[in-house]
Amino acid sequence: MNDILSDAERVAKSGGTPRYTREQAEAAMLDLAKAEALPGEGTAAAFARLCETDERIQKLYDLGQAADIAEEQAVLTKADSSDRFTPLLMDMAKMRRRDGETLEACASRLLHEDLFVRDAYAASQGL
Repeated sequence: MNDILSDAERVAKSGGTPRYTREQAEAAMLDLAKAEALPGEGTAAAFARLCETDERIQKLYDLGQAADIAEEQAVLTKADSSDRFTPLLMDMAKMRRRDGETLEACASRLLHEDLFVRDAYAASQGL
């Protein structure tokens, strides 16, 4: 927990690239809520209380946001600048990503499993 909080602090101060994923940041937020729960307070109630009063939760949330942005930027920098399909595919992948799945893995899955995405790709490539 201390490592991810340190990274959240580093990213908040410097704007650097996170070393953790959104999923790891969210898990750390829940772990923090469990650890900080008052007697008789459930994890959900502790989480809600901490969201209002504890800056560590906000930093972990911001870390998750930064991780998403960094992951998307890494994918988009690999794309050809004239490619209009990849940004659209990344938007769709963000919406349909499964737990623990990277944007690239989700995009690949969508290209293989989703007929709409496959047809859109073919049209964008003139196939």
